[in-house]
Amino acid sequence: MFQSFTRFVLIAALAVPAALAAVGPSPVPYAPTPVRRDVSADSFNPTDIVPKPIAQNAAAAIGAGLTNAQRLARGLPPRSPRLNTRRNRALAARQSATPCTFSQPTGIIRVSSANDNSLNGYISSTANSFGEYTVTTDASQALSVAIQRCNSASGPFDMTALNGALSSQYPYVGLVNGFASTDDNIRAGSYNYAYIAGTTIPAGSPAEAVPNAYSGATGSVKDAESAIWTLDDSDPNHIVLTPRWVNTDGSQATTQLVYSPGAGALAVVGDAAVFASNFGTATAVVRPTSVIEASEILSDAHGPFVDPHLRSYSSVERC
Repeated sequence: MFQSFTRFVLIAALAVPAALAAVGPSPVPYAPTPVRRDVSADSFNPTDIVPKPIAQNAAAAIGAGLTNAQRLARGLPPRSPRLNTRRNRALAARQSATPCTFSQPTGIIRVSSANDNSLNGYISSTANSFGEYTVTTDASQALSVAIQRCNSASGPFDMTALNGALSSQYPYVGLVNGFASTDDNIRAGSYNYAYIAGTTIPAGSPAEAVPNAYSGATGSVKDAESAIWTLDDSDPNHIVLTPRWVNTDGSQATTQLVYSPGAGALAVVGDAAVFASNFGTATAVVRPTSVIEASEILSDAHGPFVDPHLRSYSSVERC
């Protein structure tokens, strides 16, 4: 059952960047590790496989993933110019570049209980063995993220990881459909769920079977979404960041965030009571009566973390 109501808080902080993985030859396909679906209905993660390790990022990768402005603000040199060395190749058609009209703030995400201190920490830059984001009490070990907004203040938009074990291979902080979920739909009356994990799916894409941290660790193909985040600042003292899941019929699921202490992982669910009865104790992250009170964005020492553009919600566009 639920231990307490909790919330996510995104705090302005110095983001520790990570390097992009070097591009190499196409990997050799491997056979996924067999998973026994008939015994997994009450298991949040598979119990009969050994997850594959997810490589840590190189320490020398500091600075990748930040814009030149963000690098200079942190005392880092600007990026080196990238030269086009292609010759005798036809230019590929591409969309006209549209400048992003909103700032791309960075921060860390705090997890705290509304009623007690049963859960008080930060989303960790270290994933568990299944590639799912965990919680840490050490702010120096927290996941640094960047909000990737282009044409819409409120979202849905992407959020990228700037540090940690997943940021180079799986740069987007998104949702991956749960191992025991019966389908890709999150709804009331079902224990279906989605992990908060690293993905590679580009902005604006619906749930797809794309590379993600969970699938990389387990060999089990699971659909993922990345452009899931929305903002609400109708209350200037409680600015909310909320993940959204799109069901297979295109509808937006009514979701709640929970923390599973047994798995040490965060998940989005459609029915927290049914989820807890099936998988055991879970700490509620979203107040059951309000799915938009999942997190709030605070100001840092240099001024408001949220820019004035966030007052406009007239349209929903994607980058």
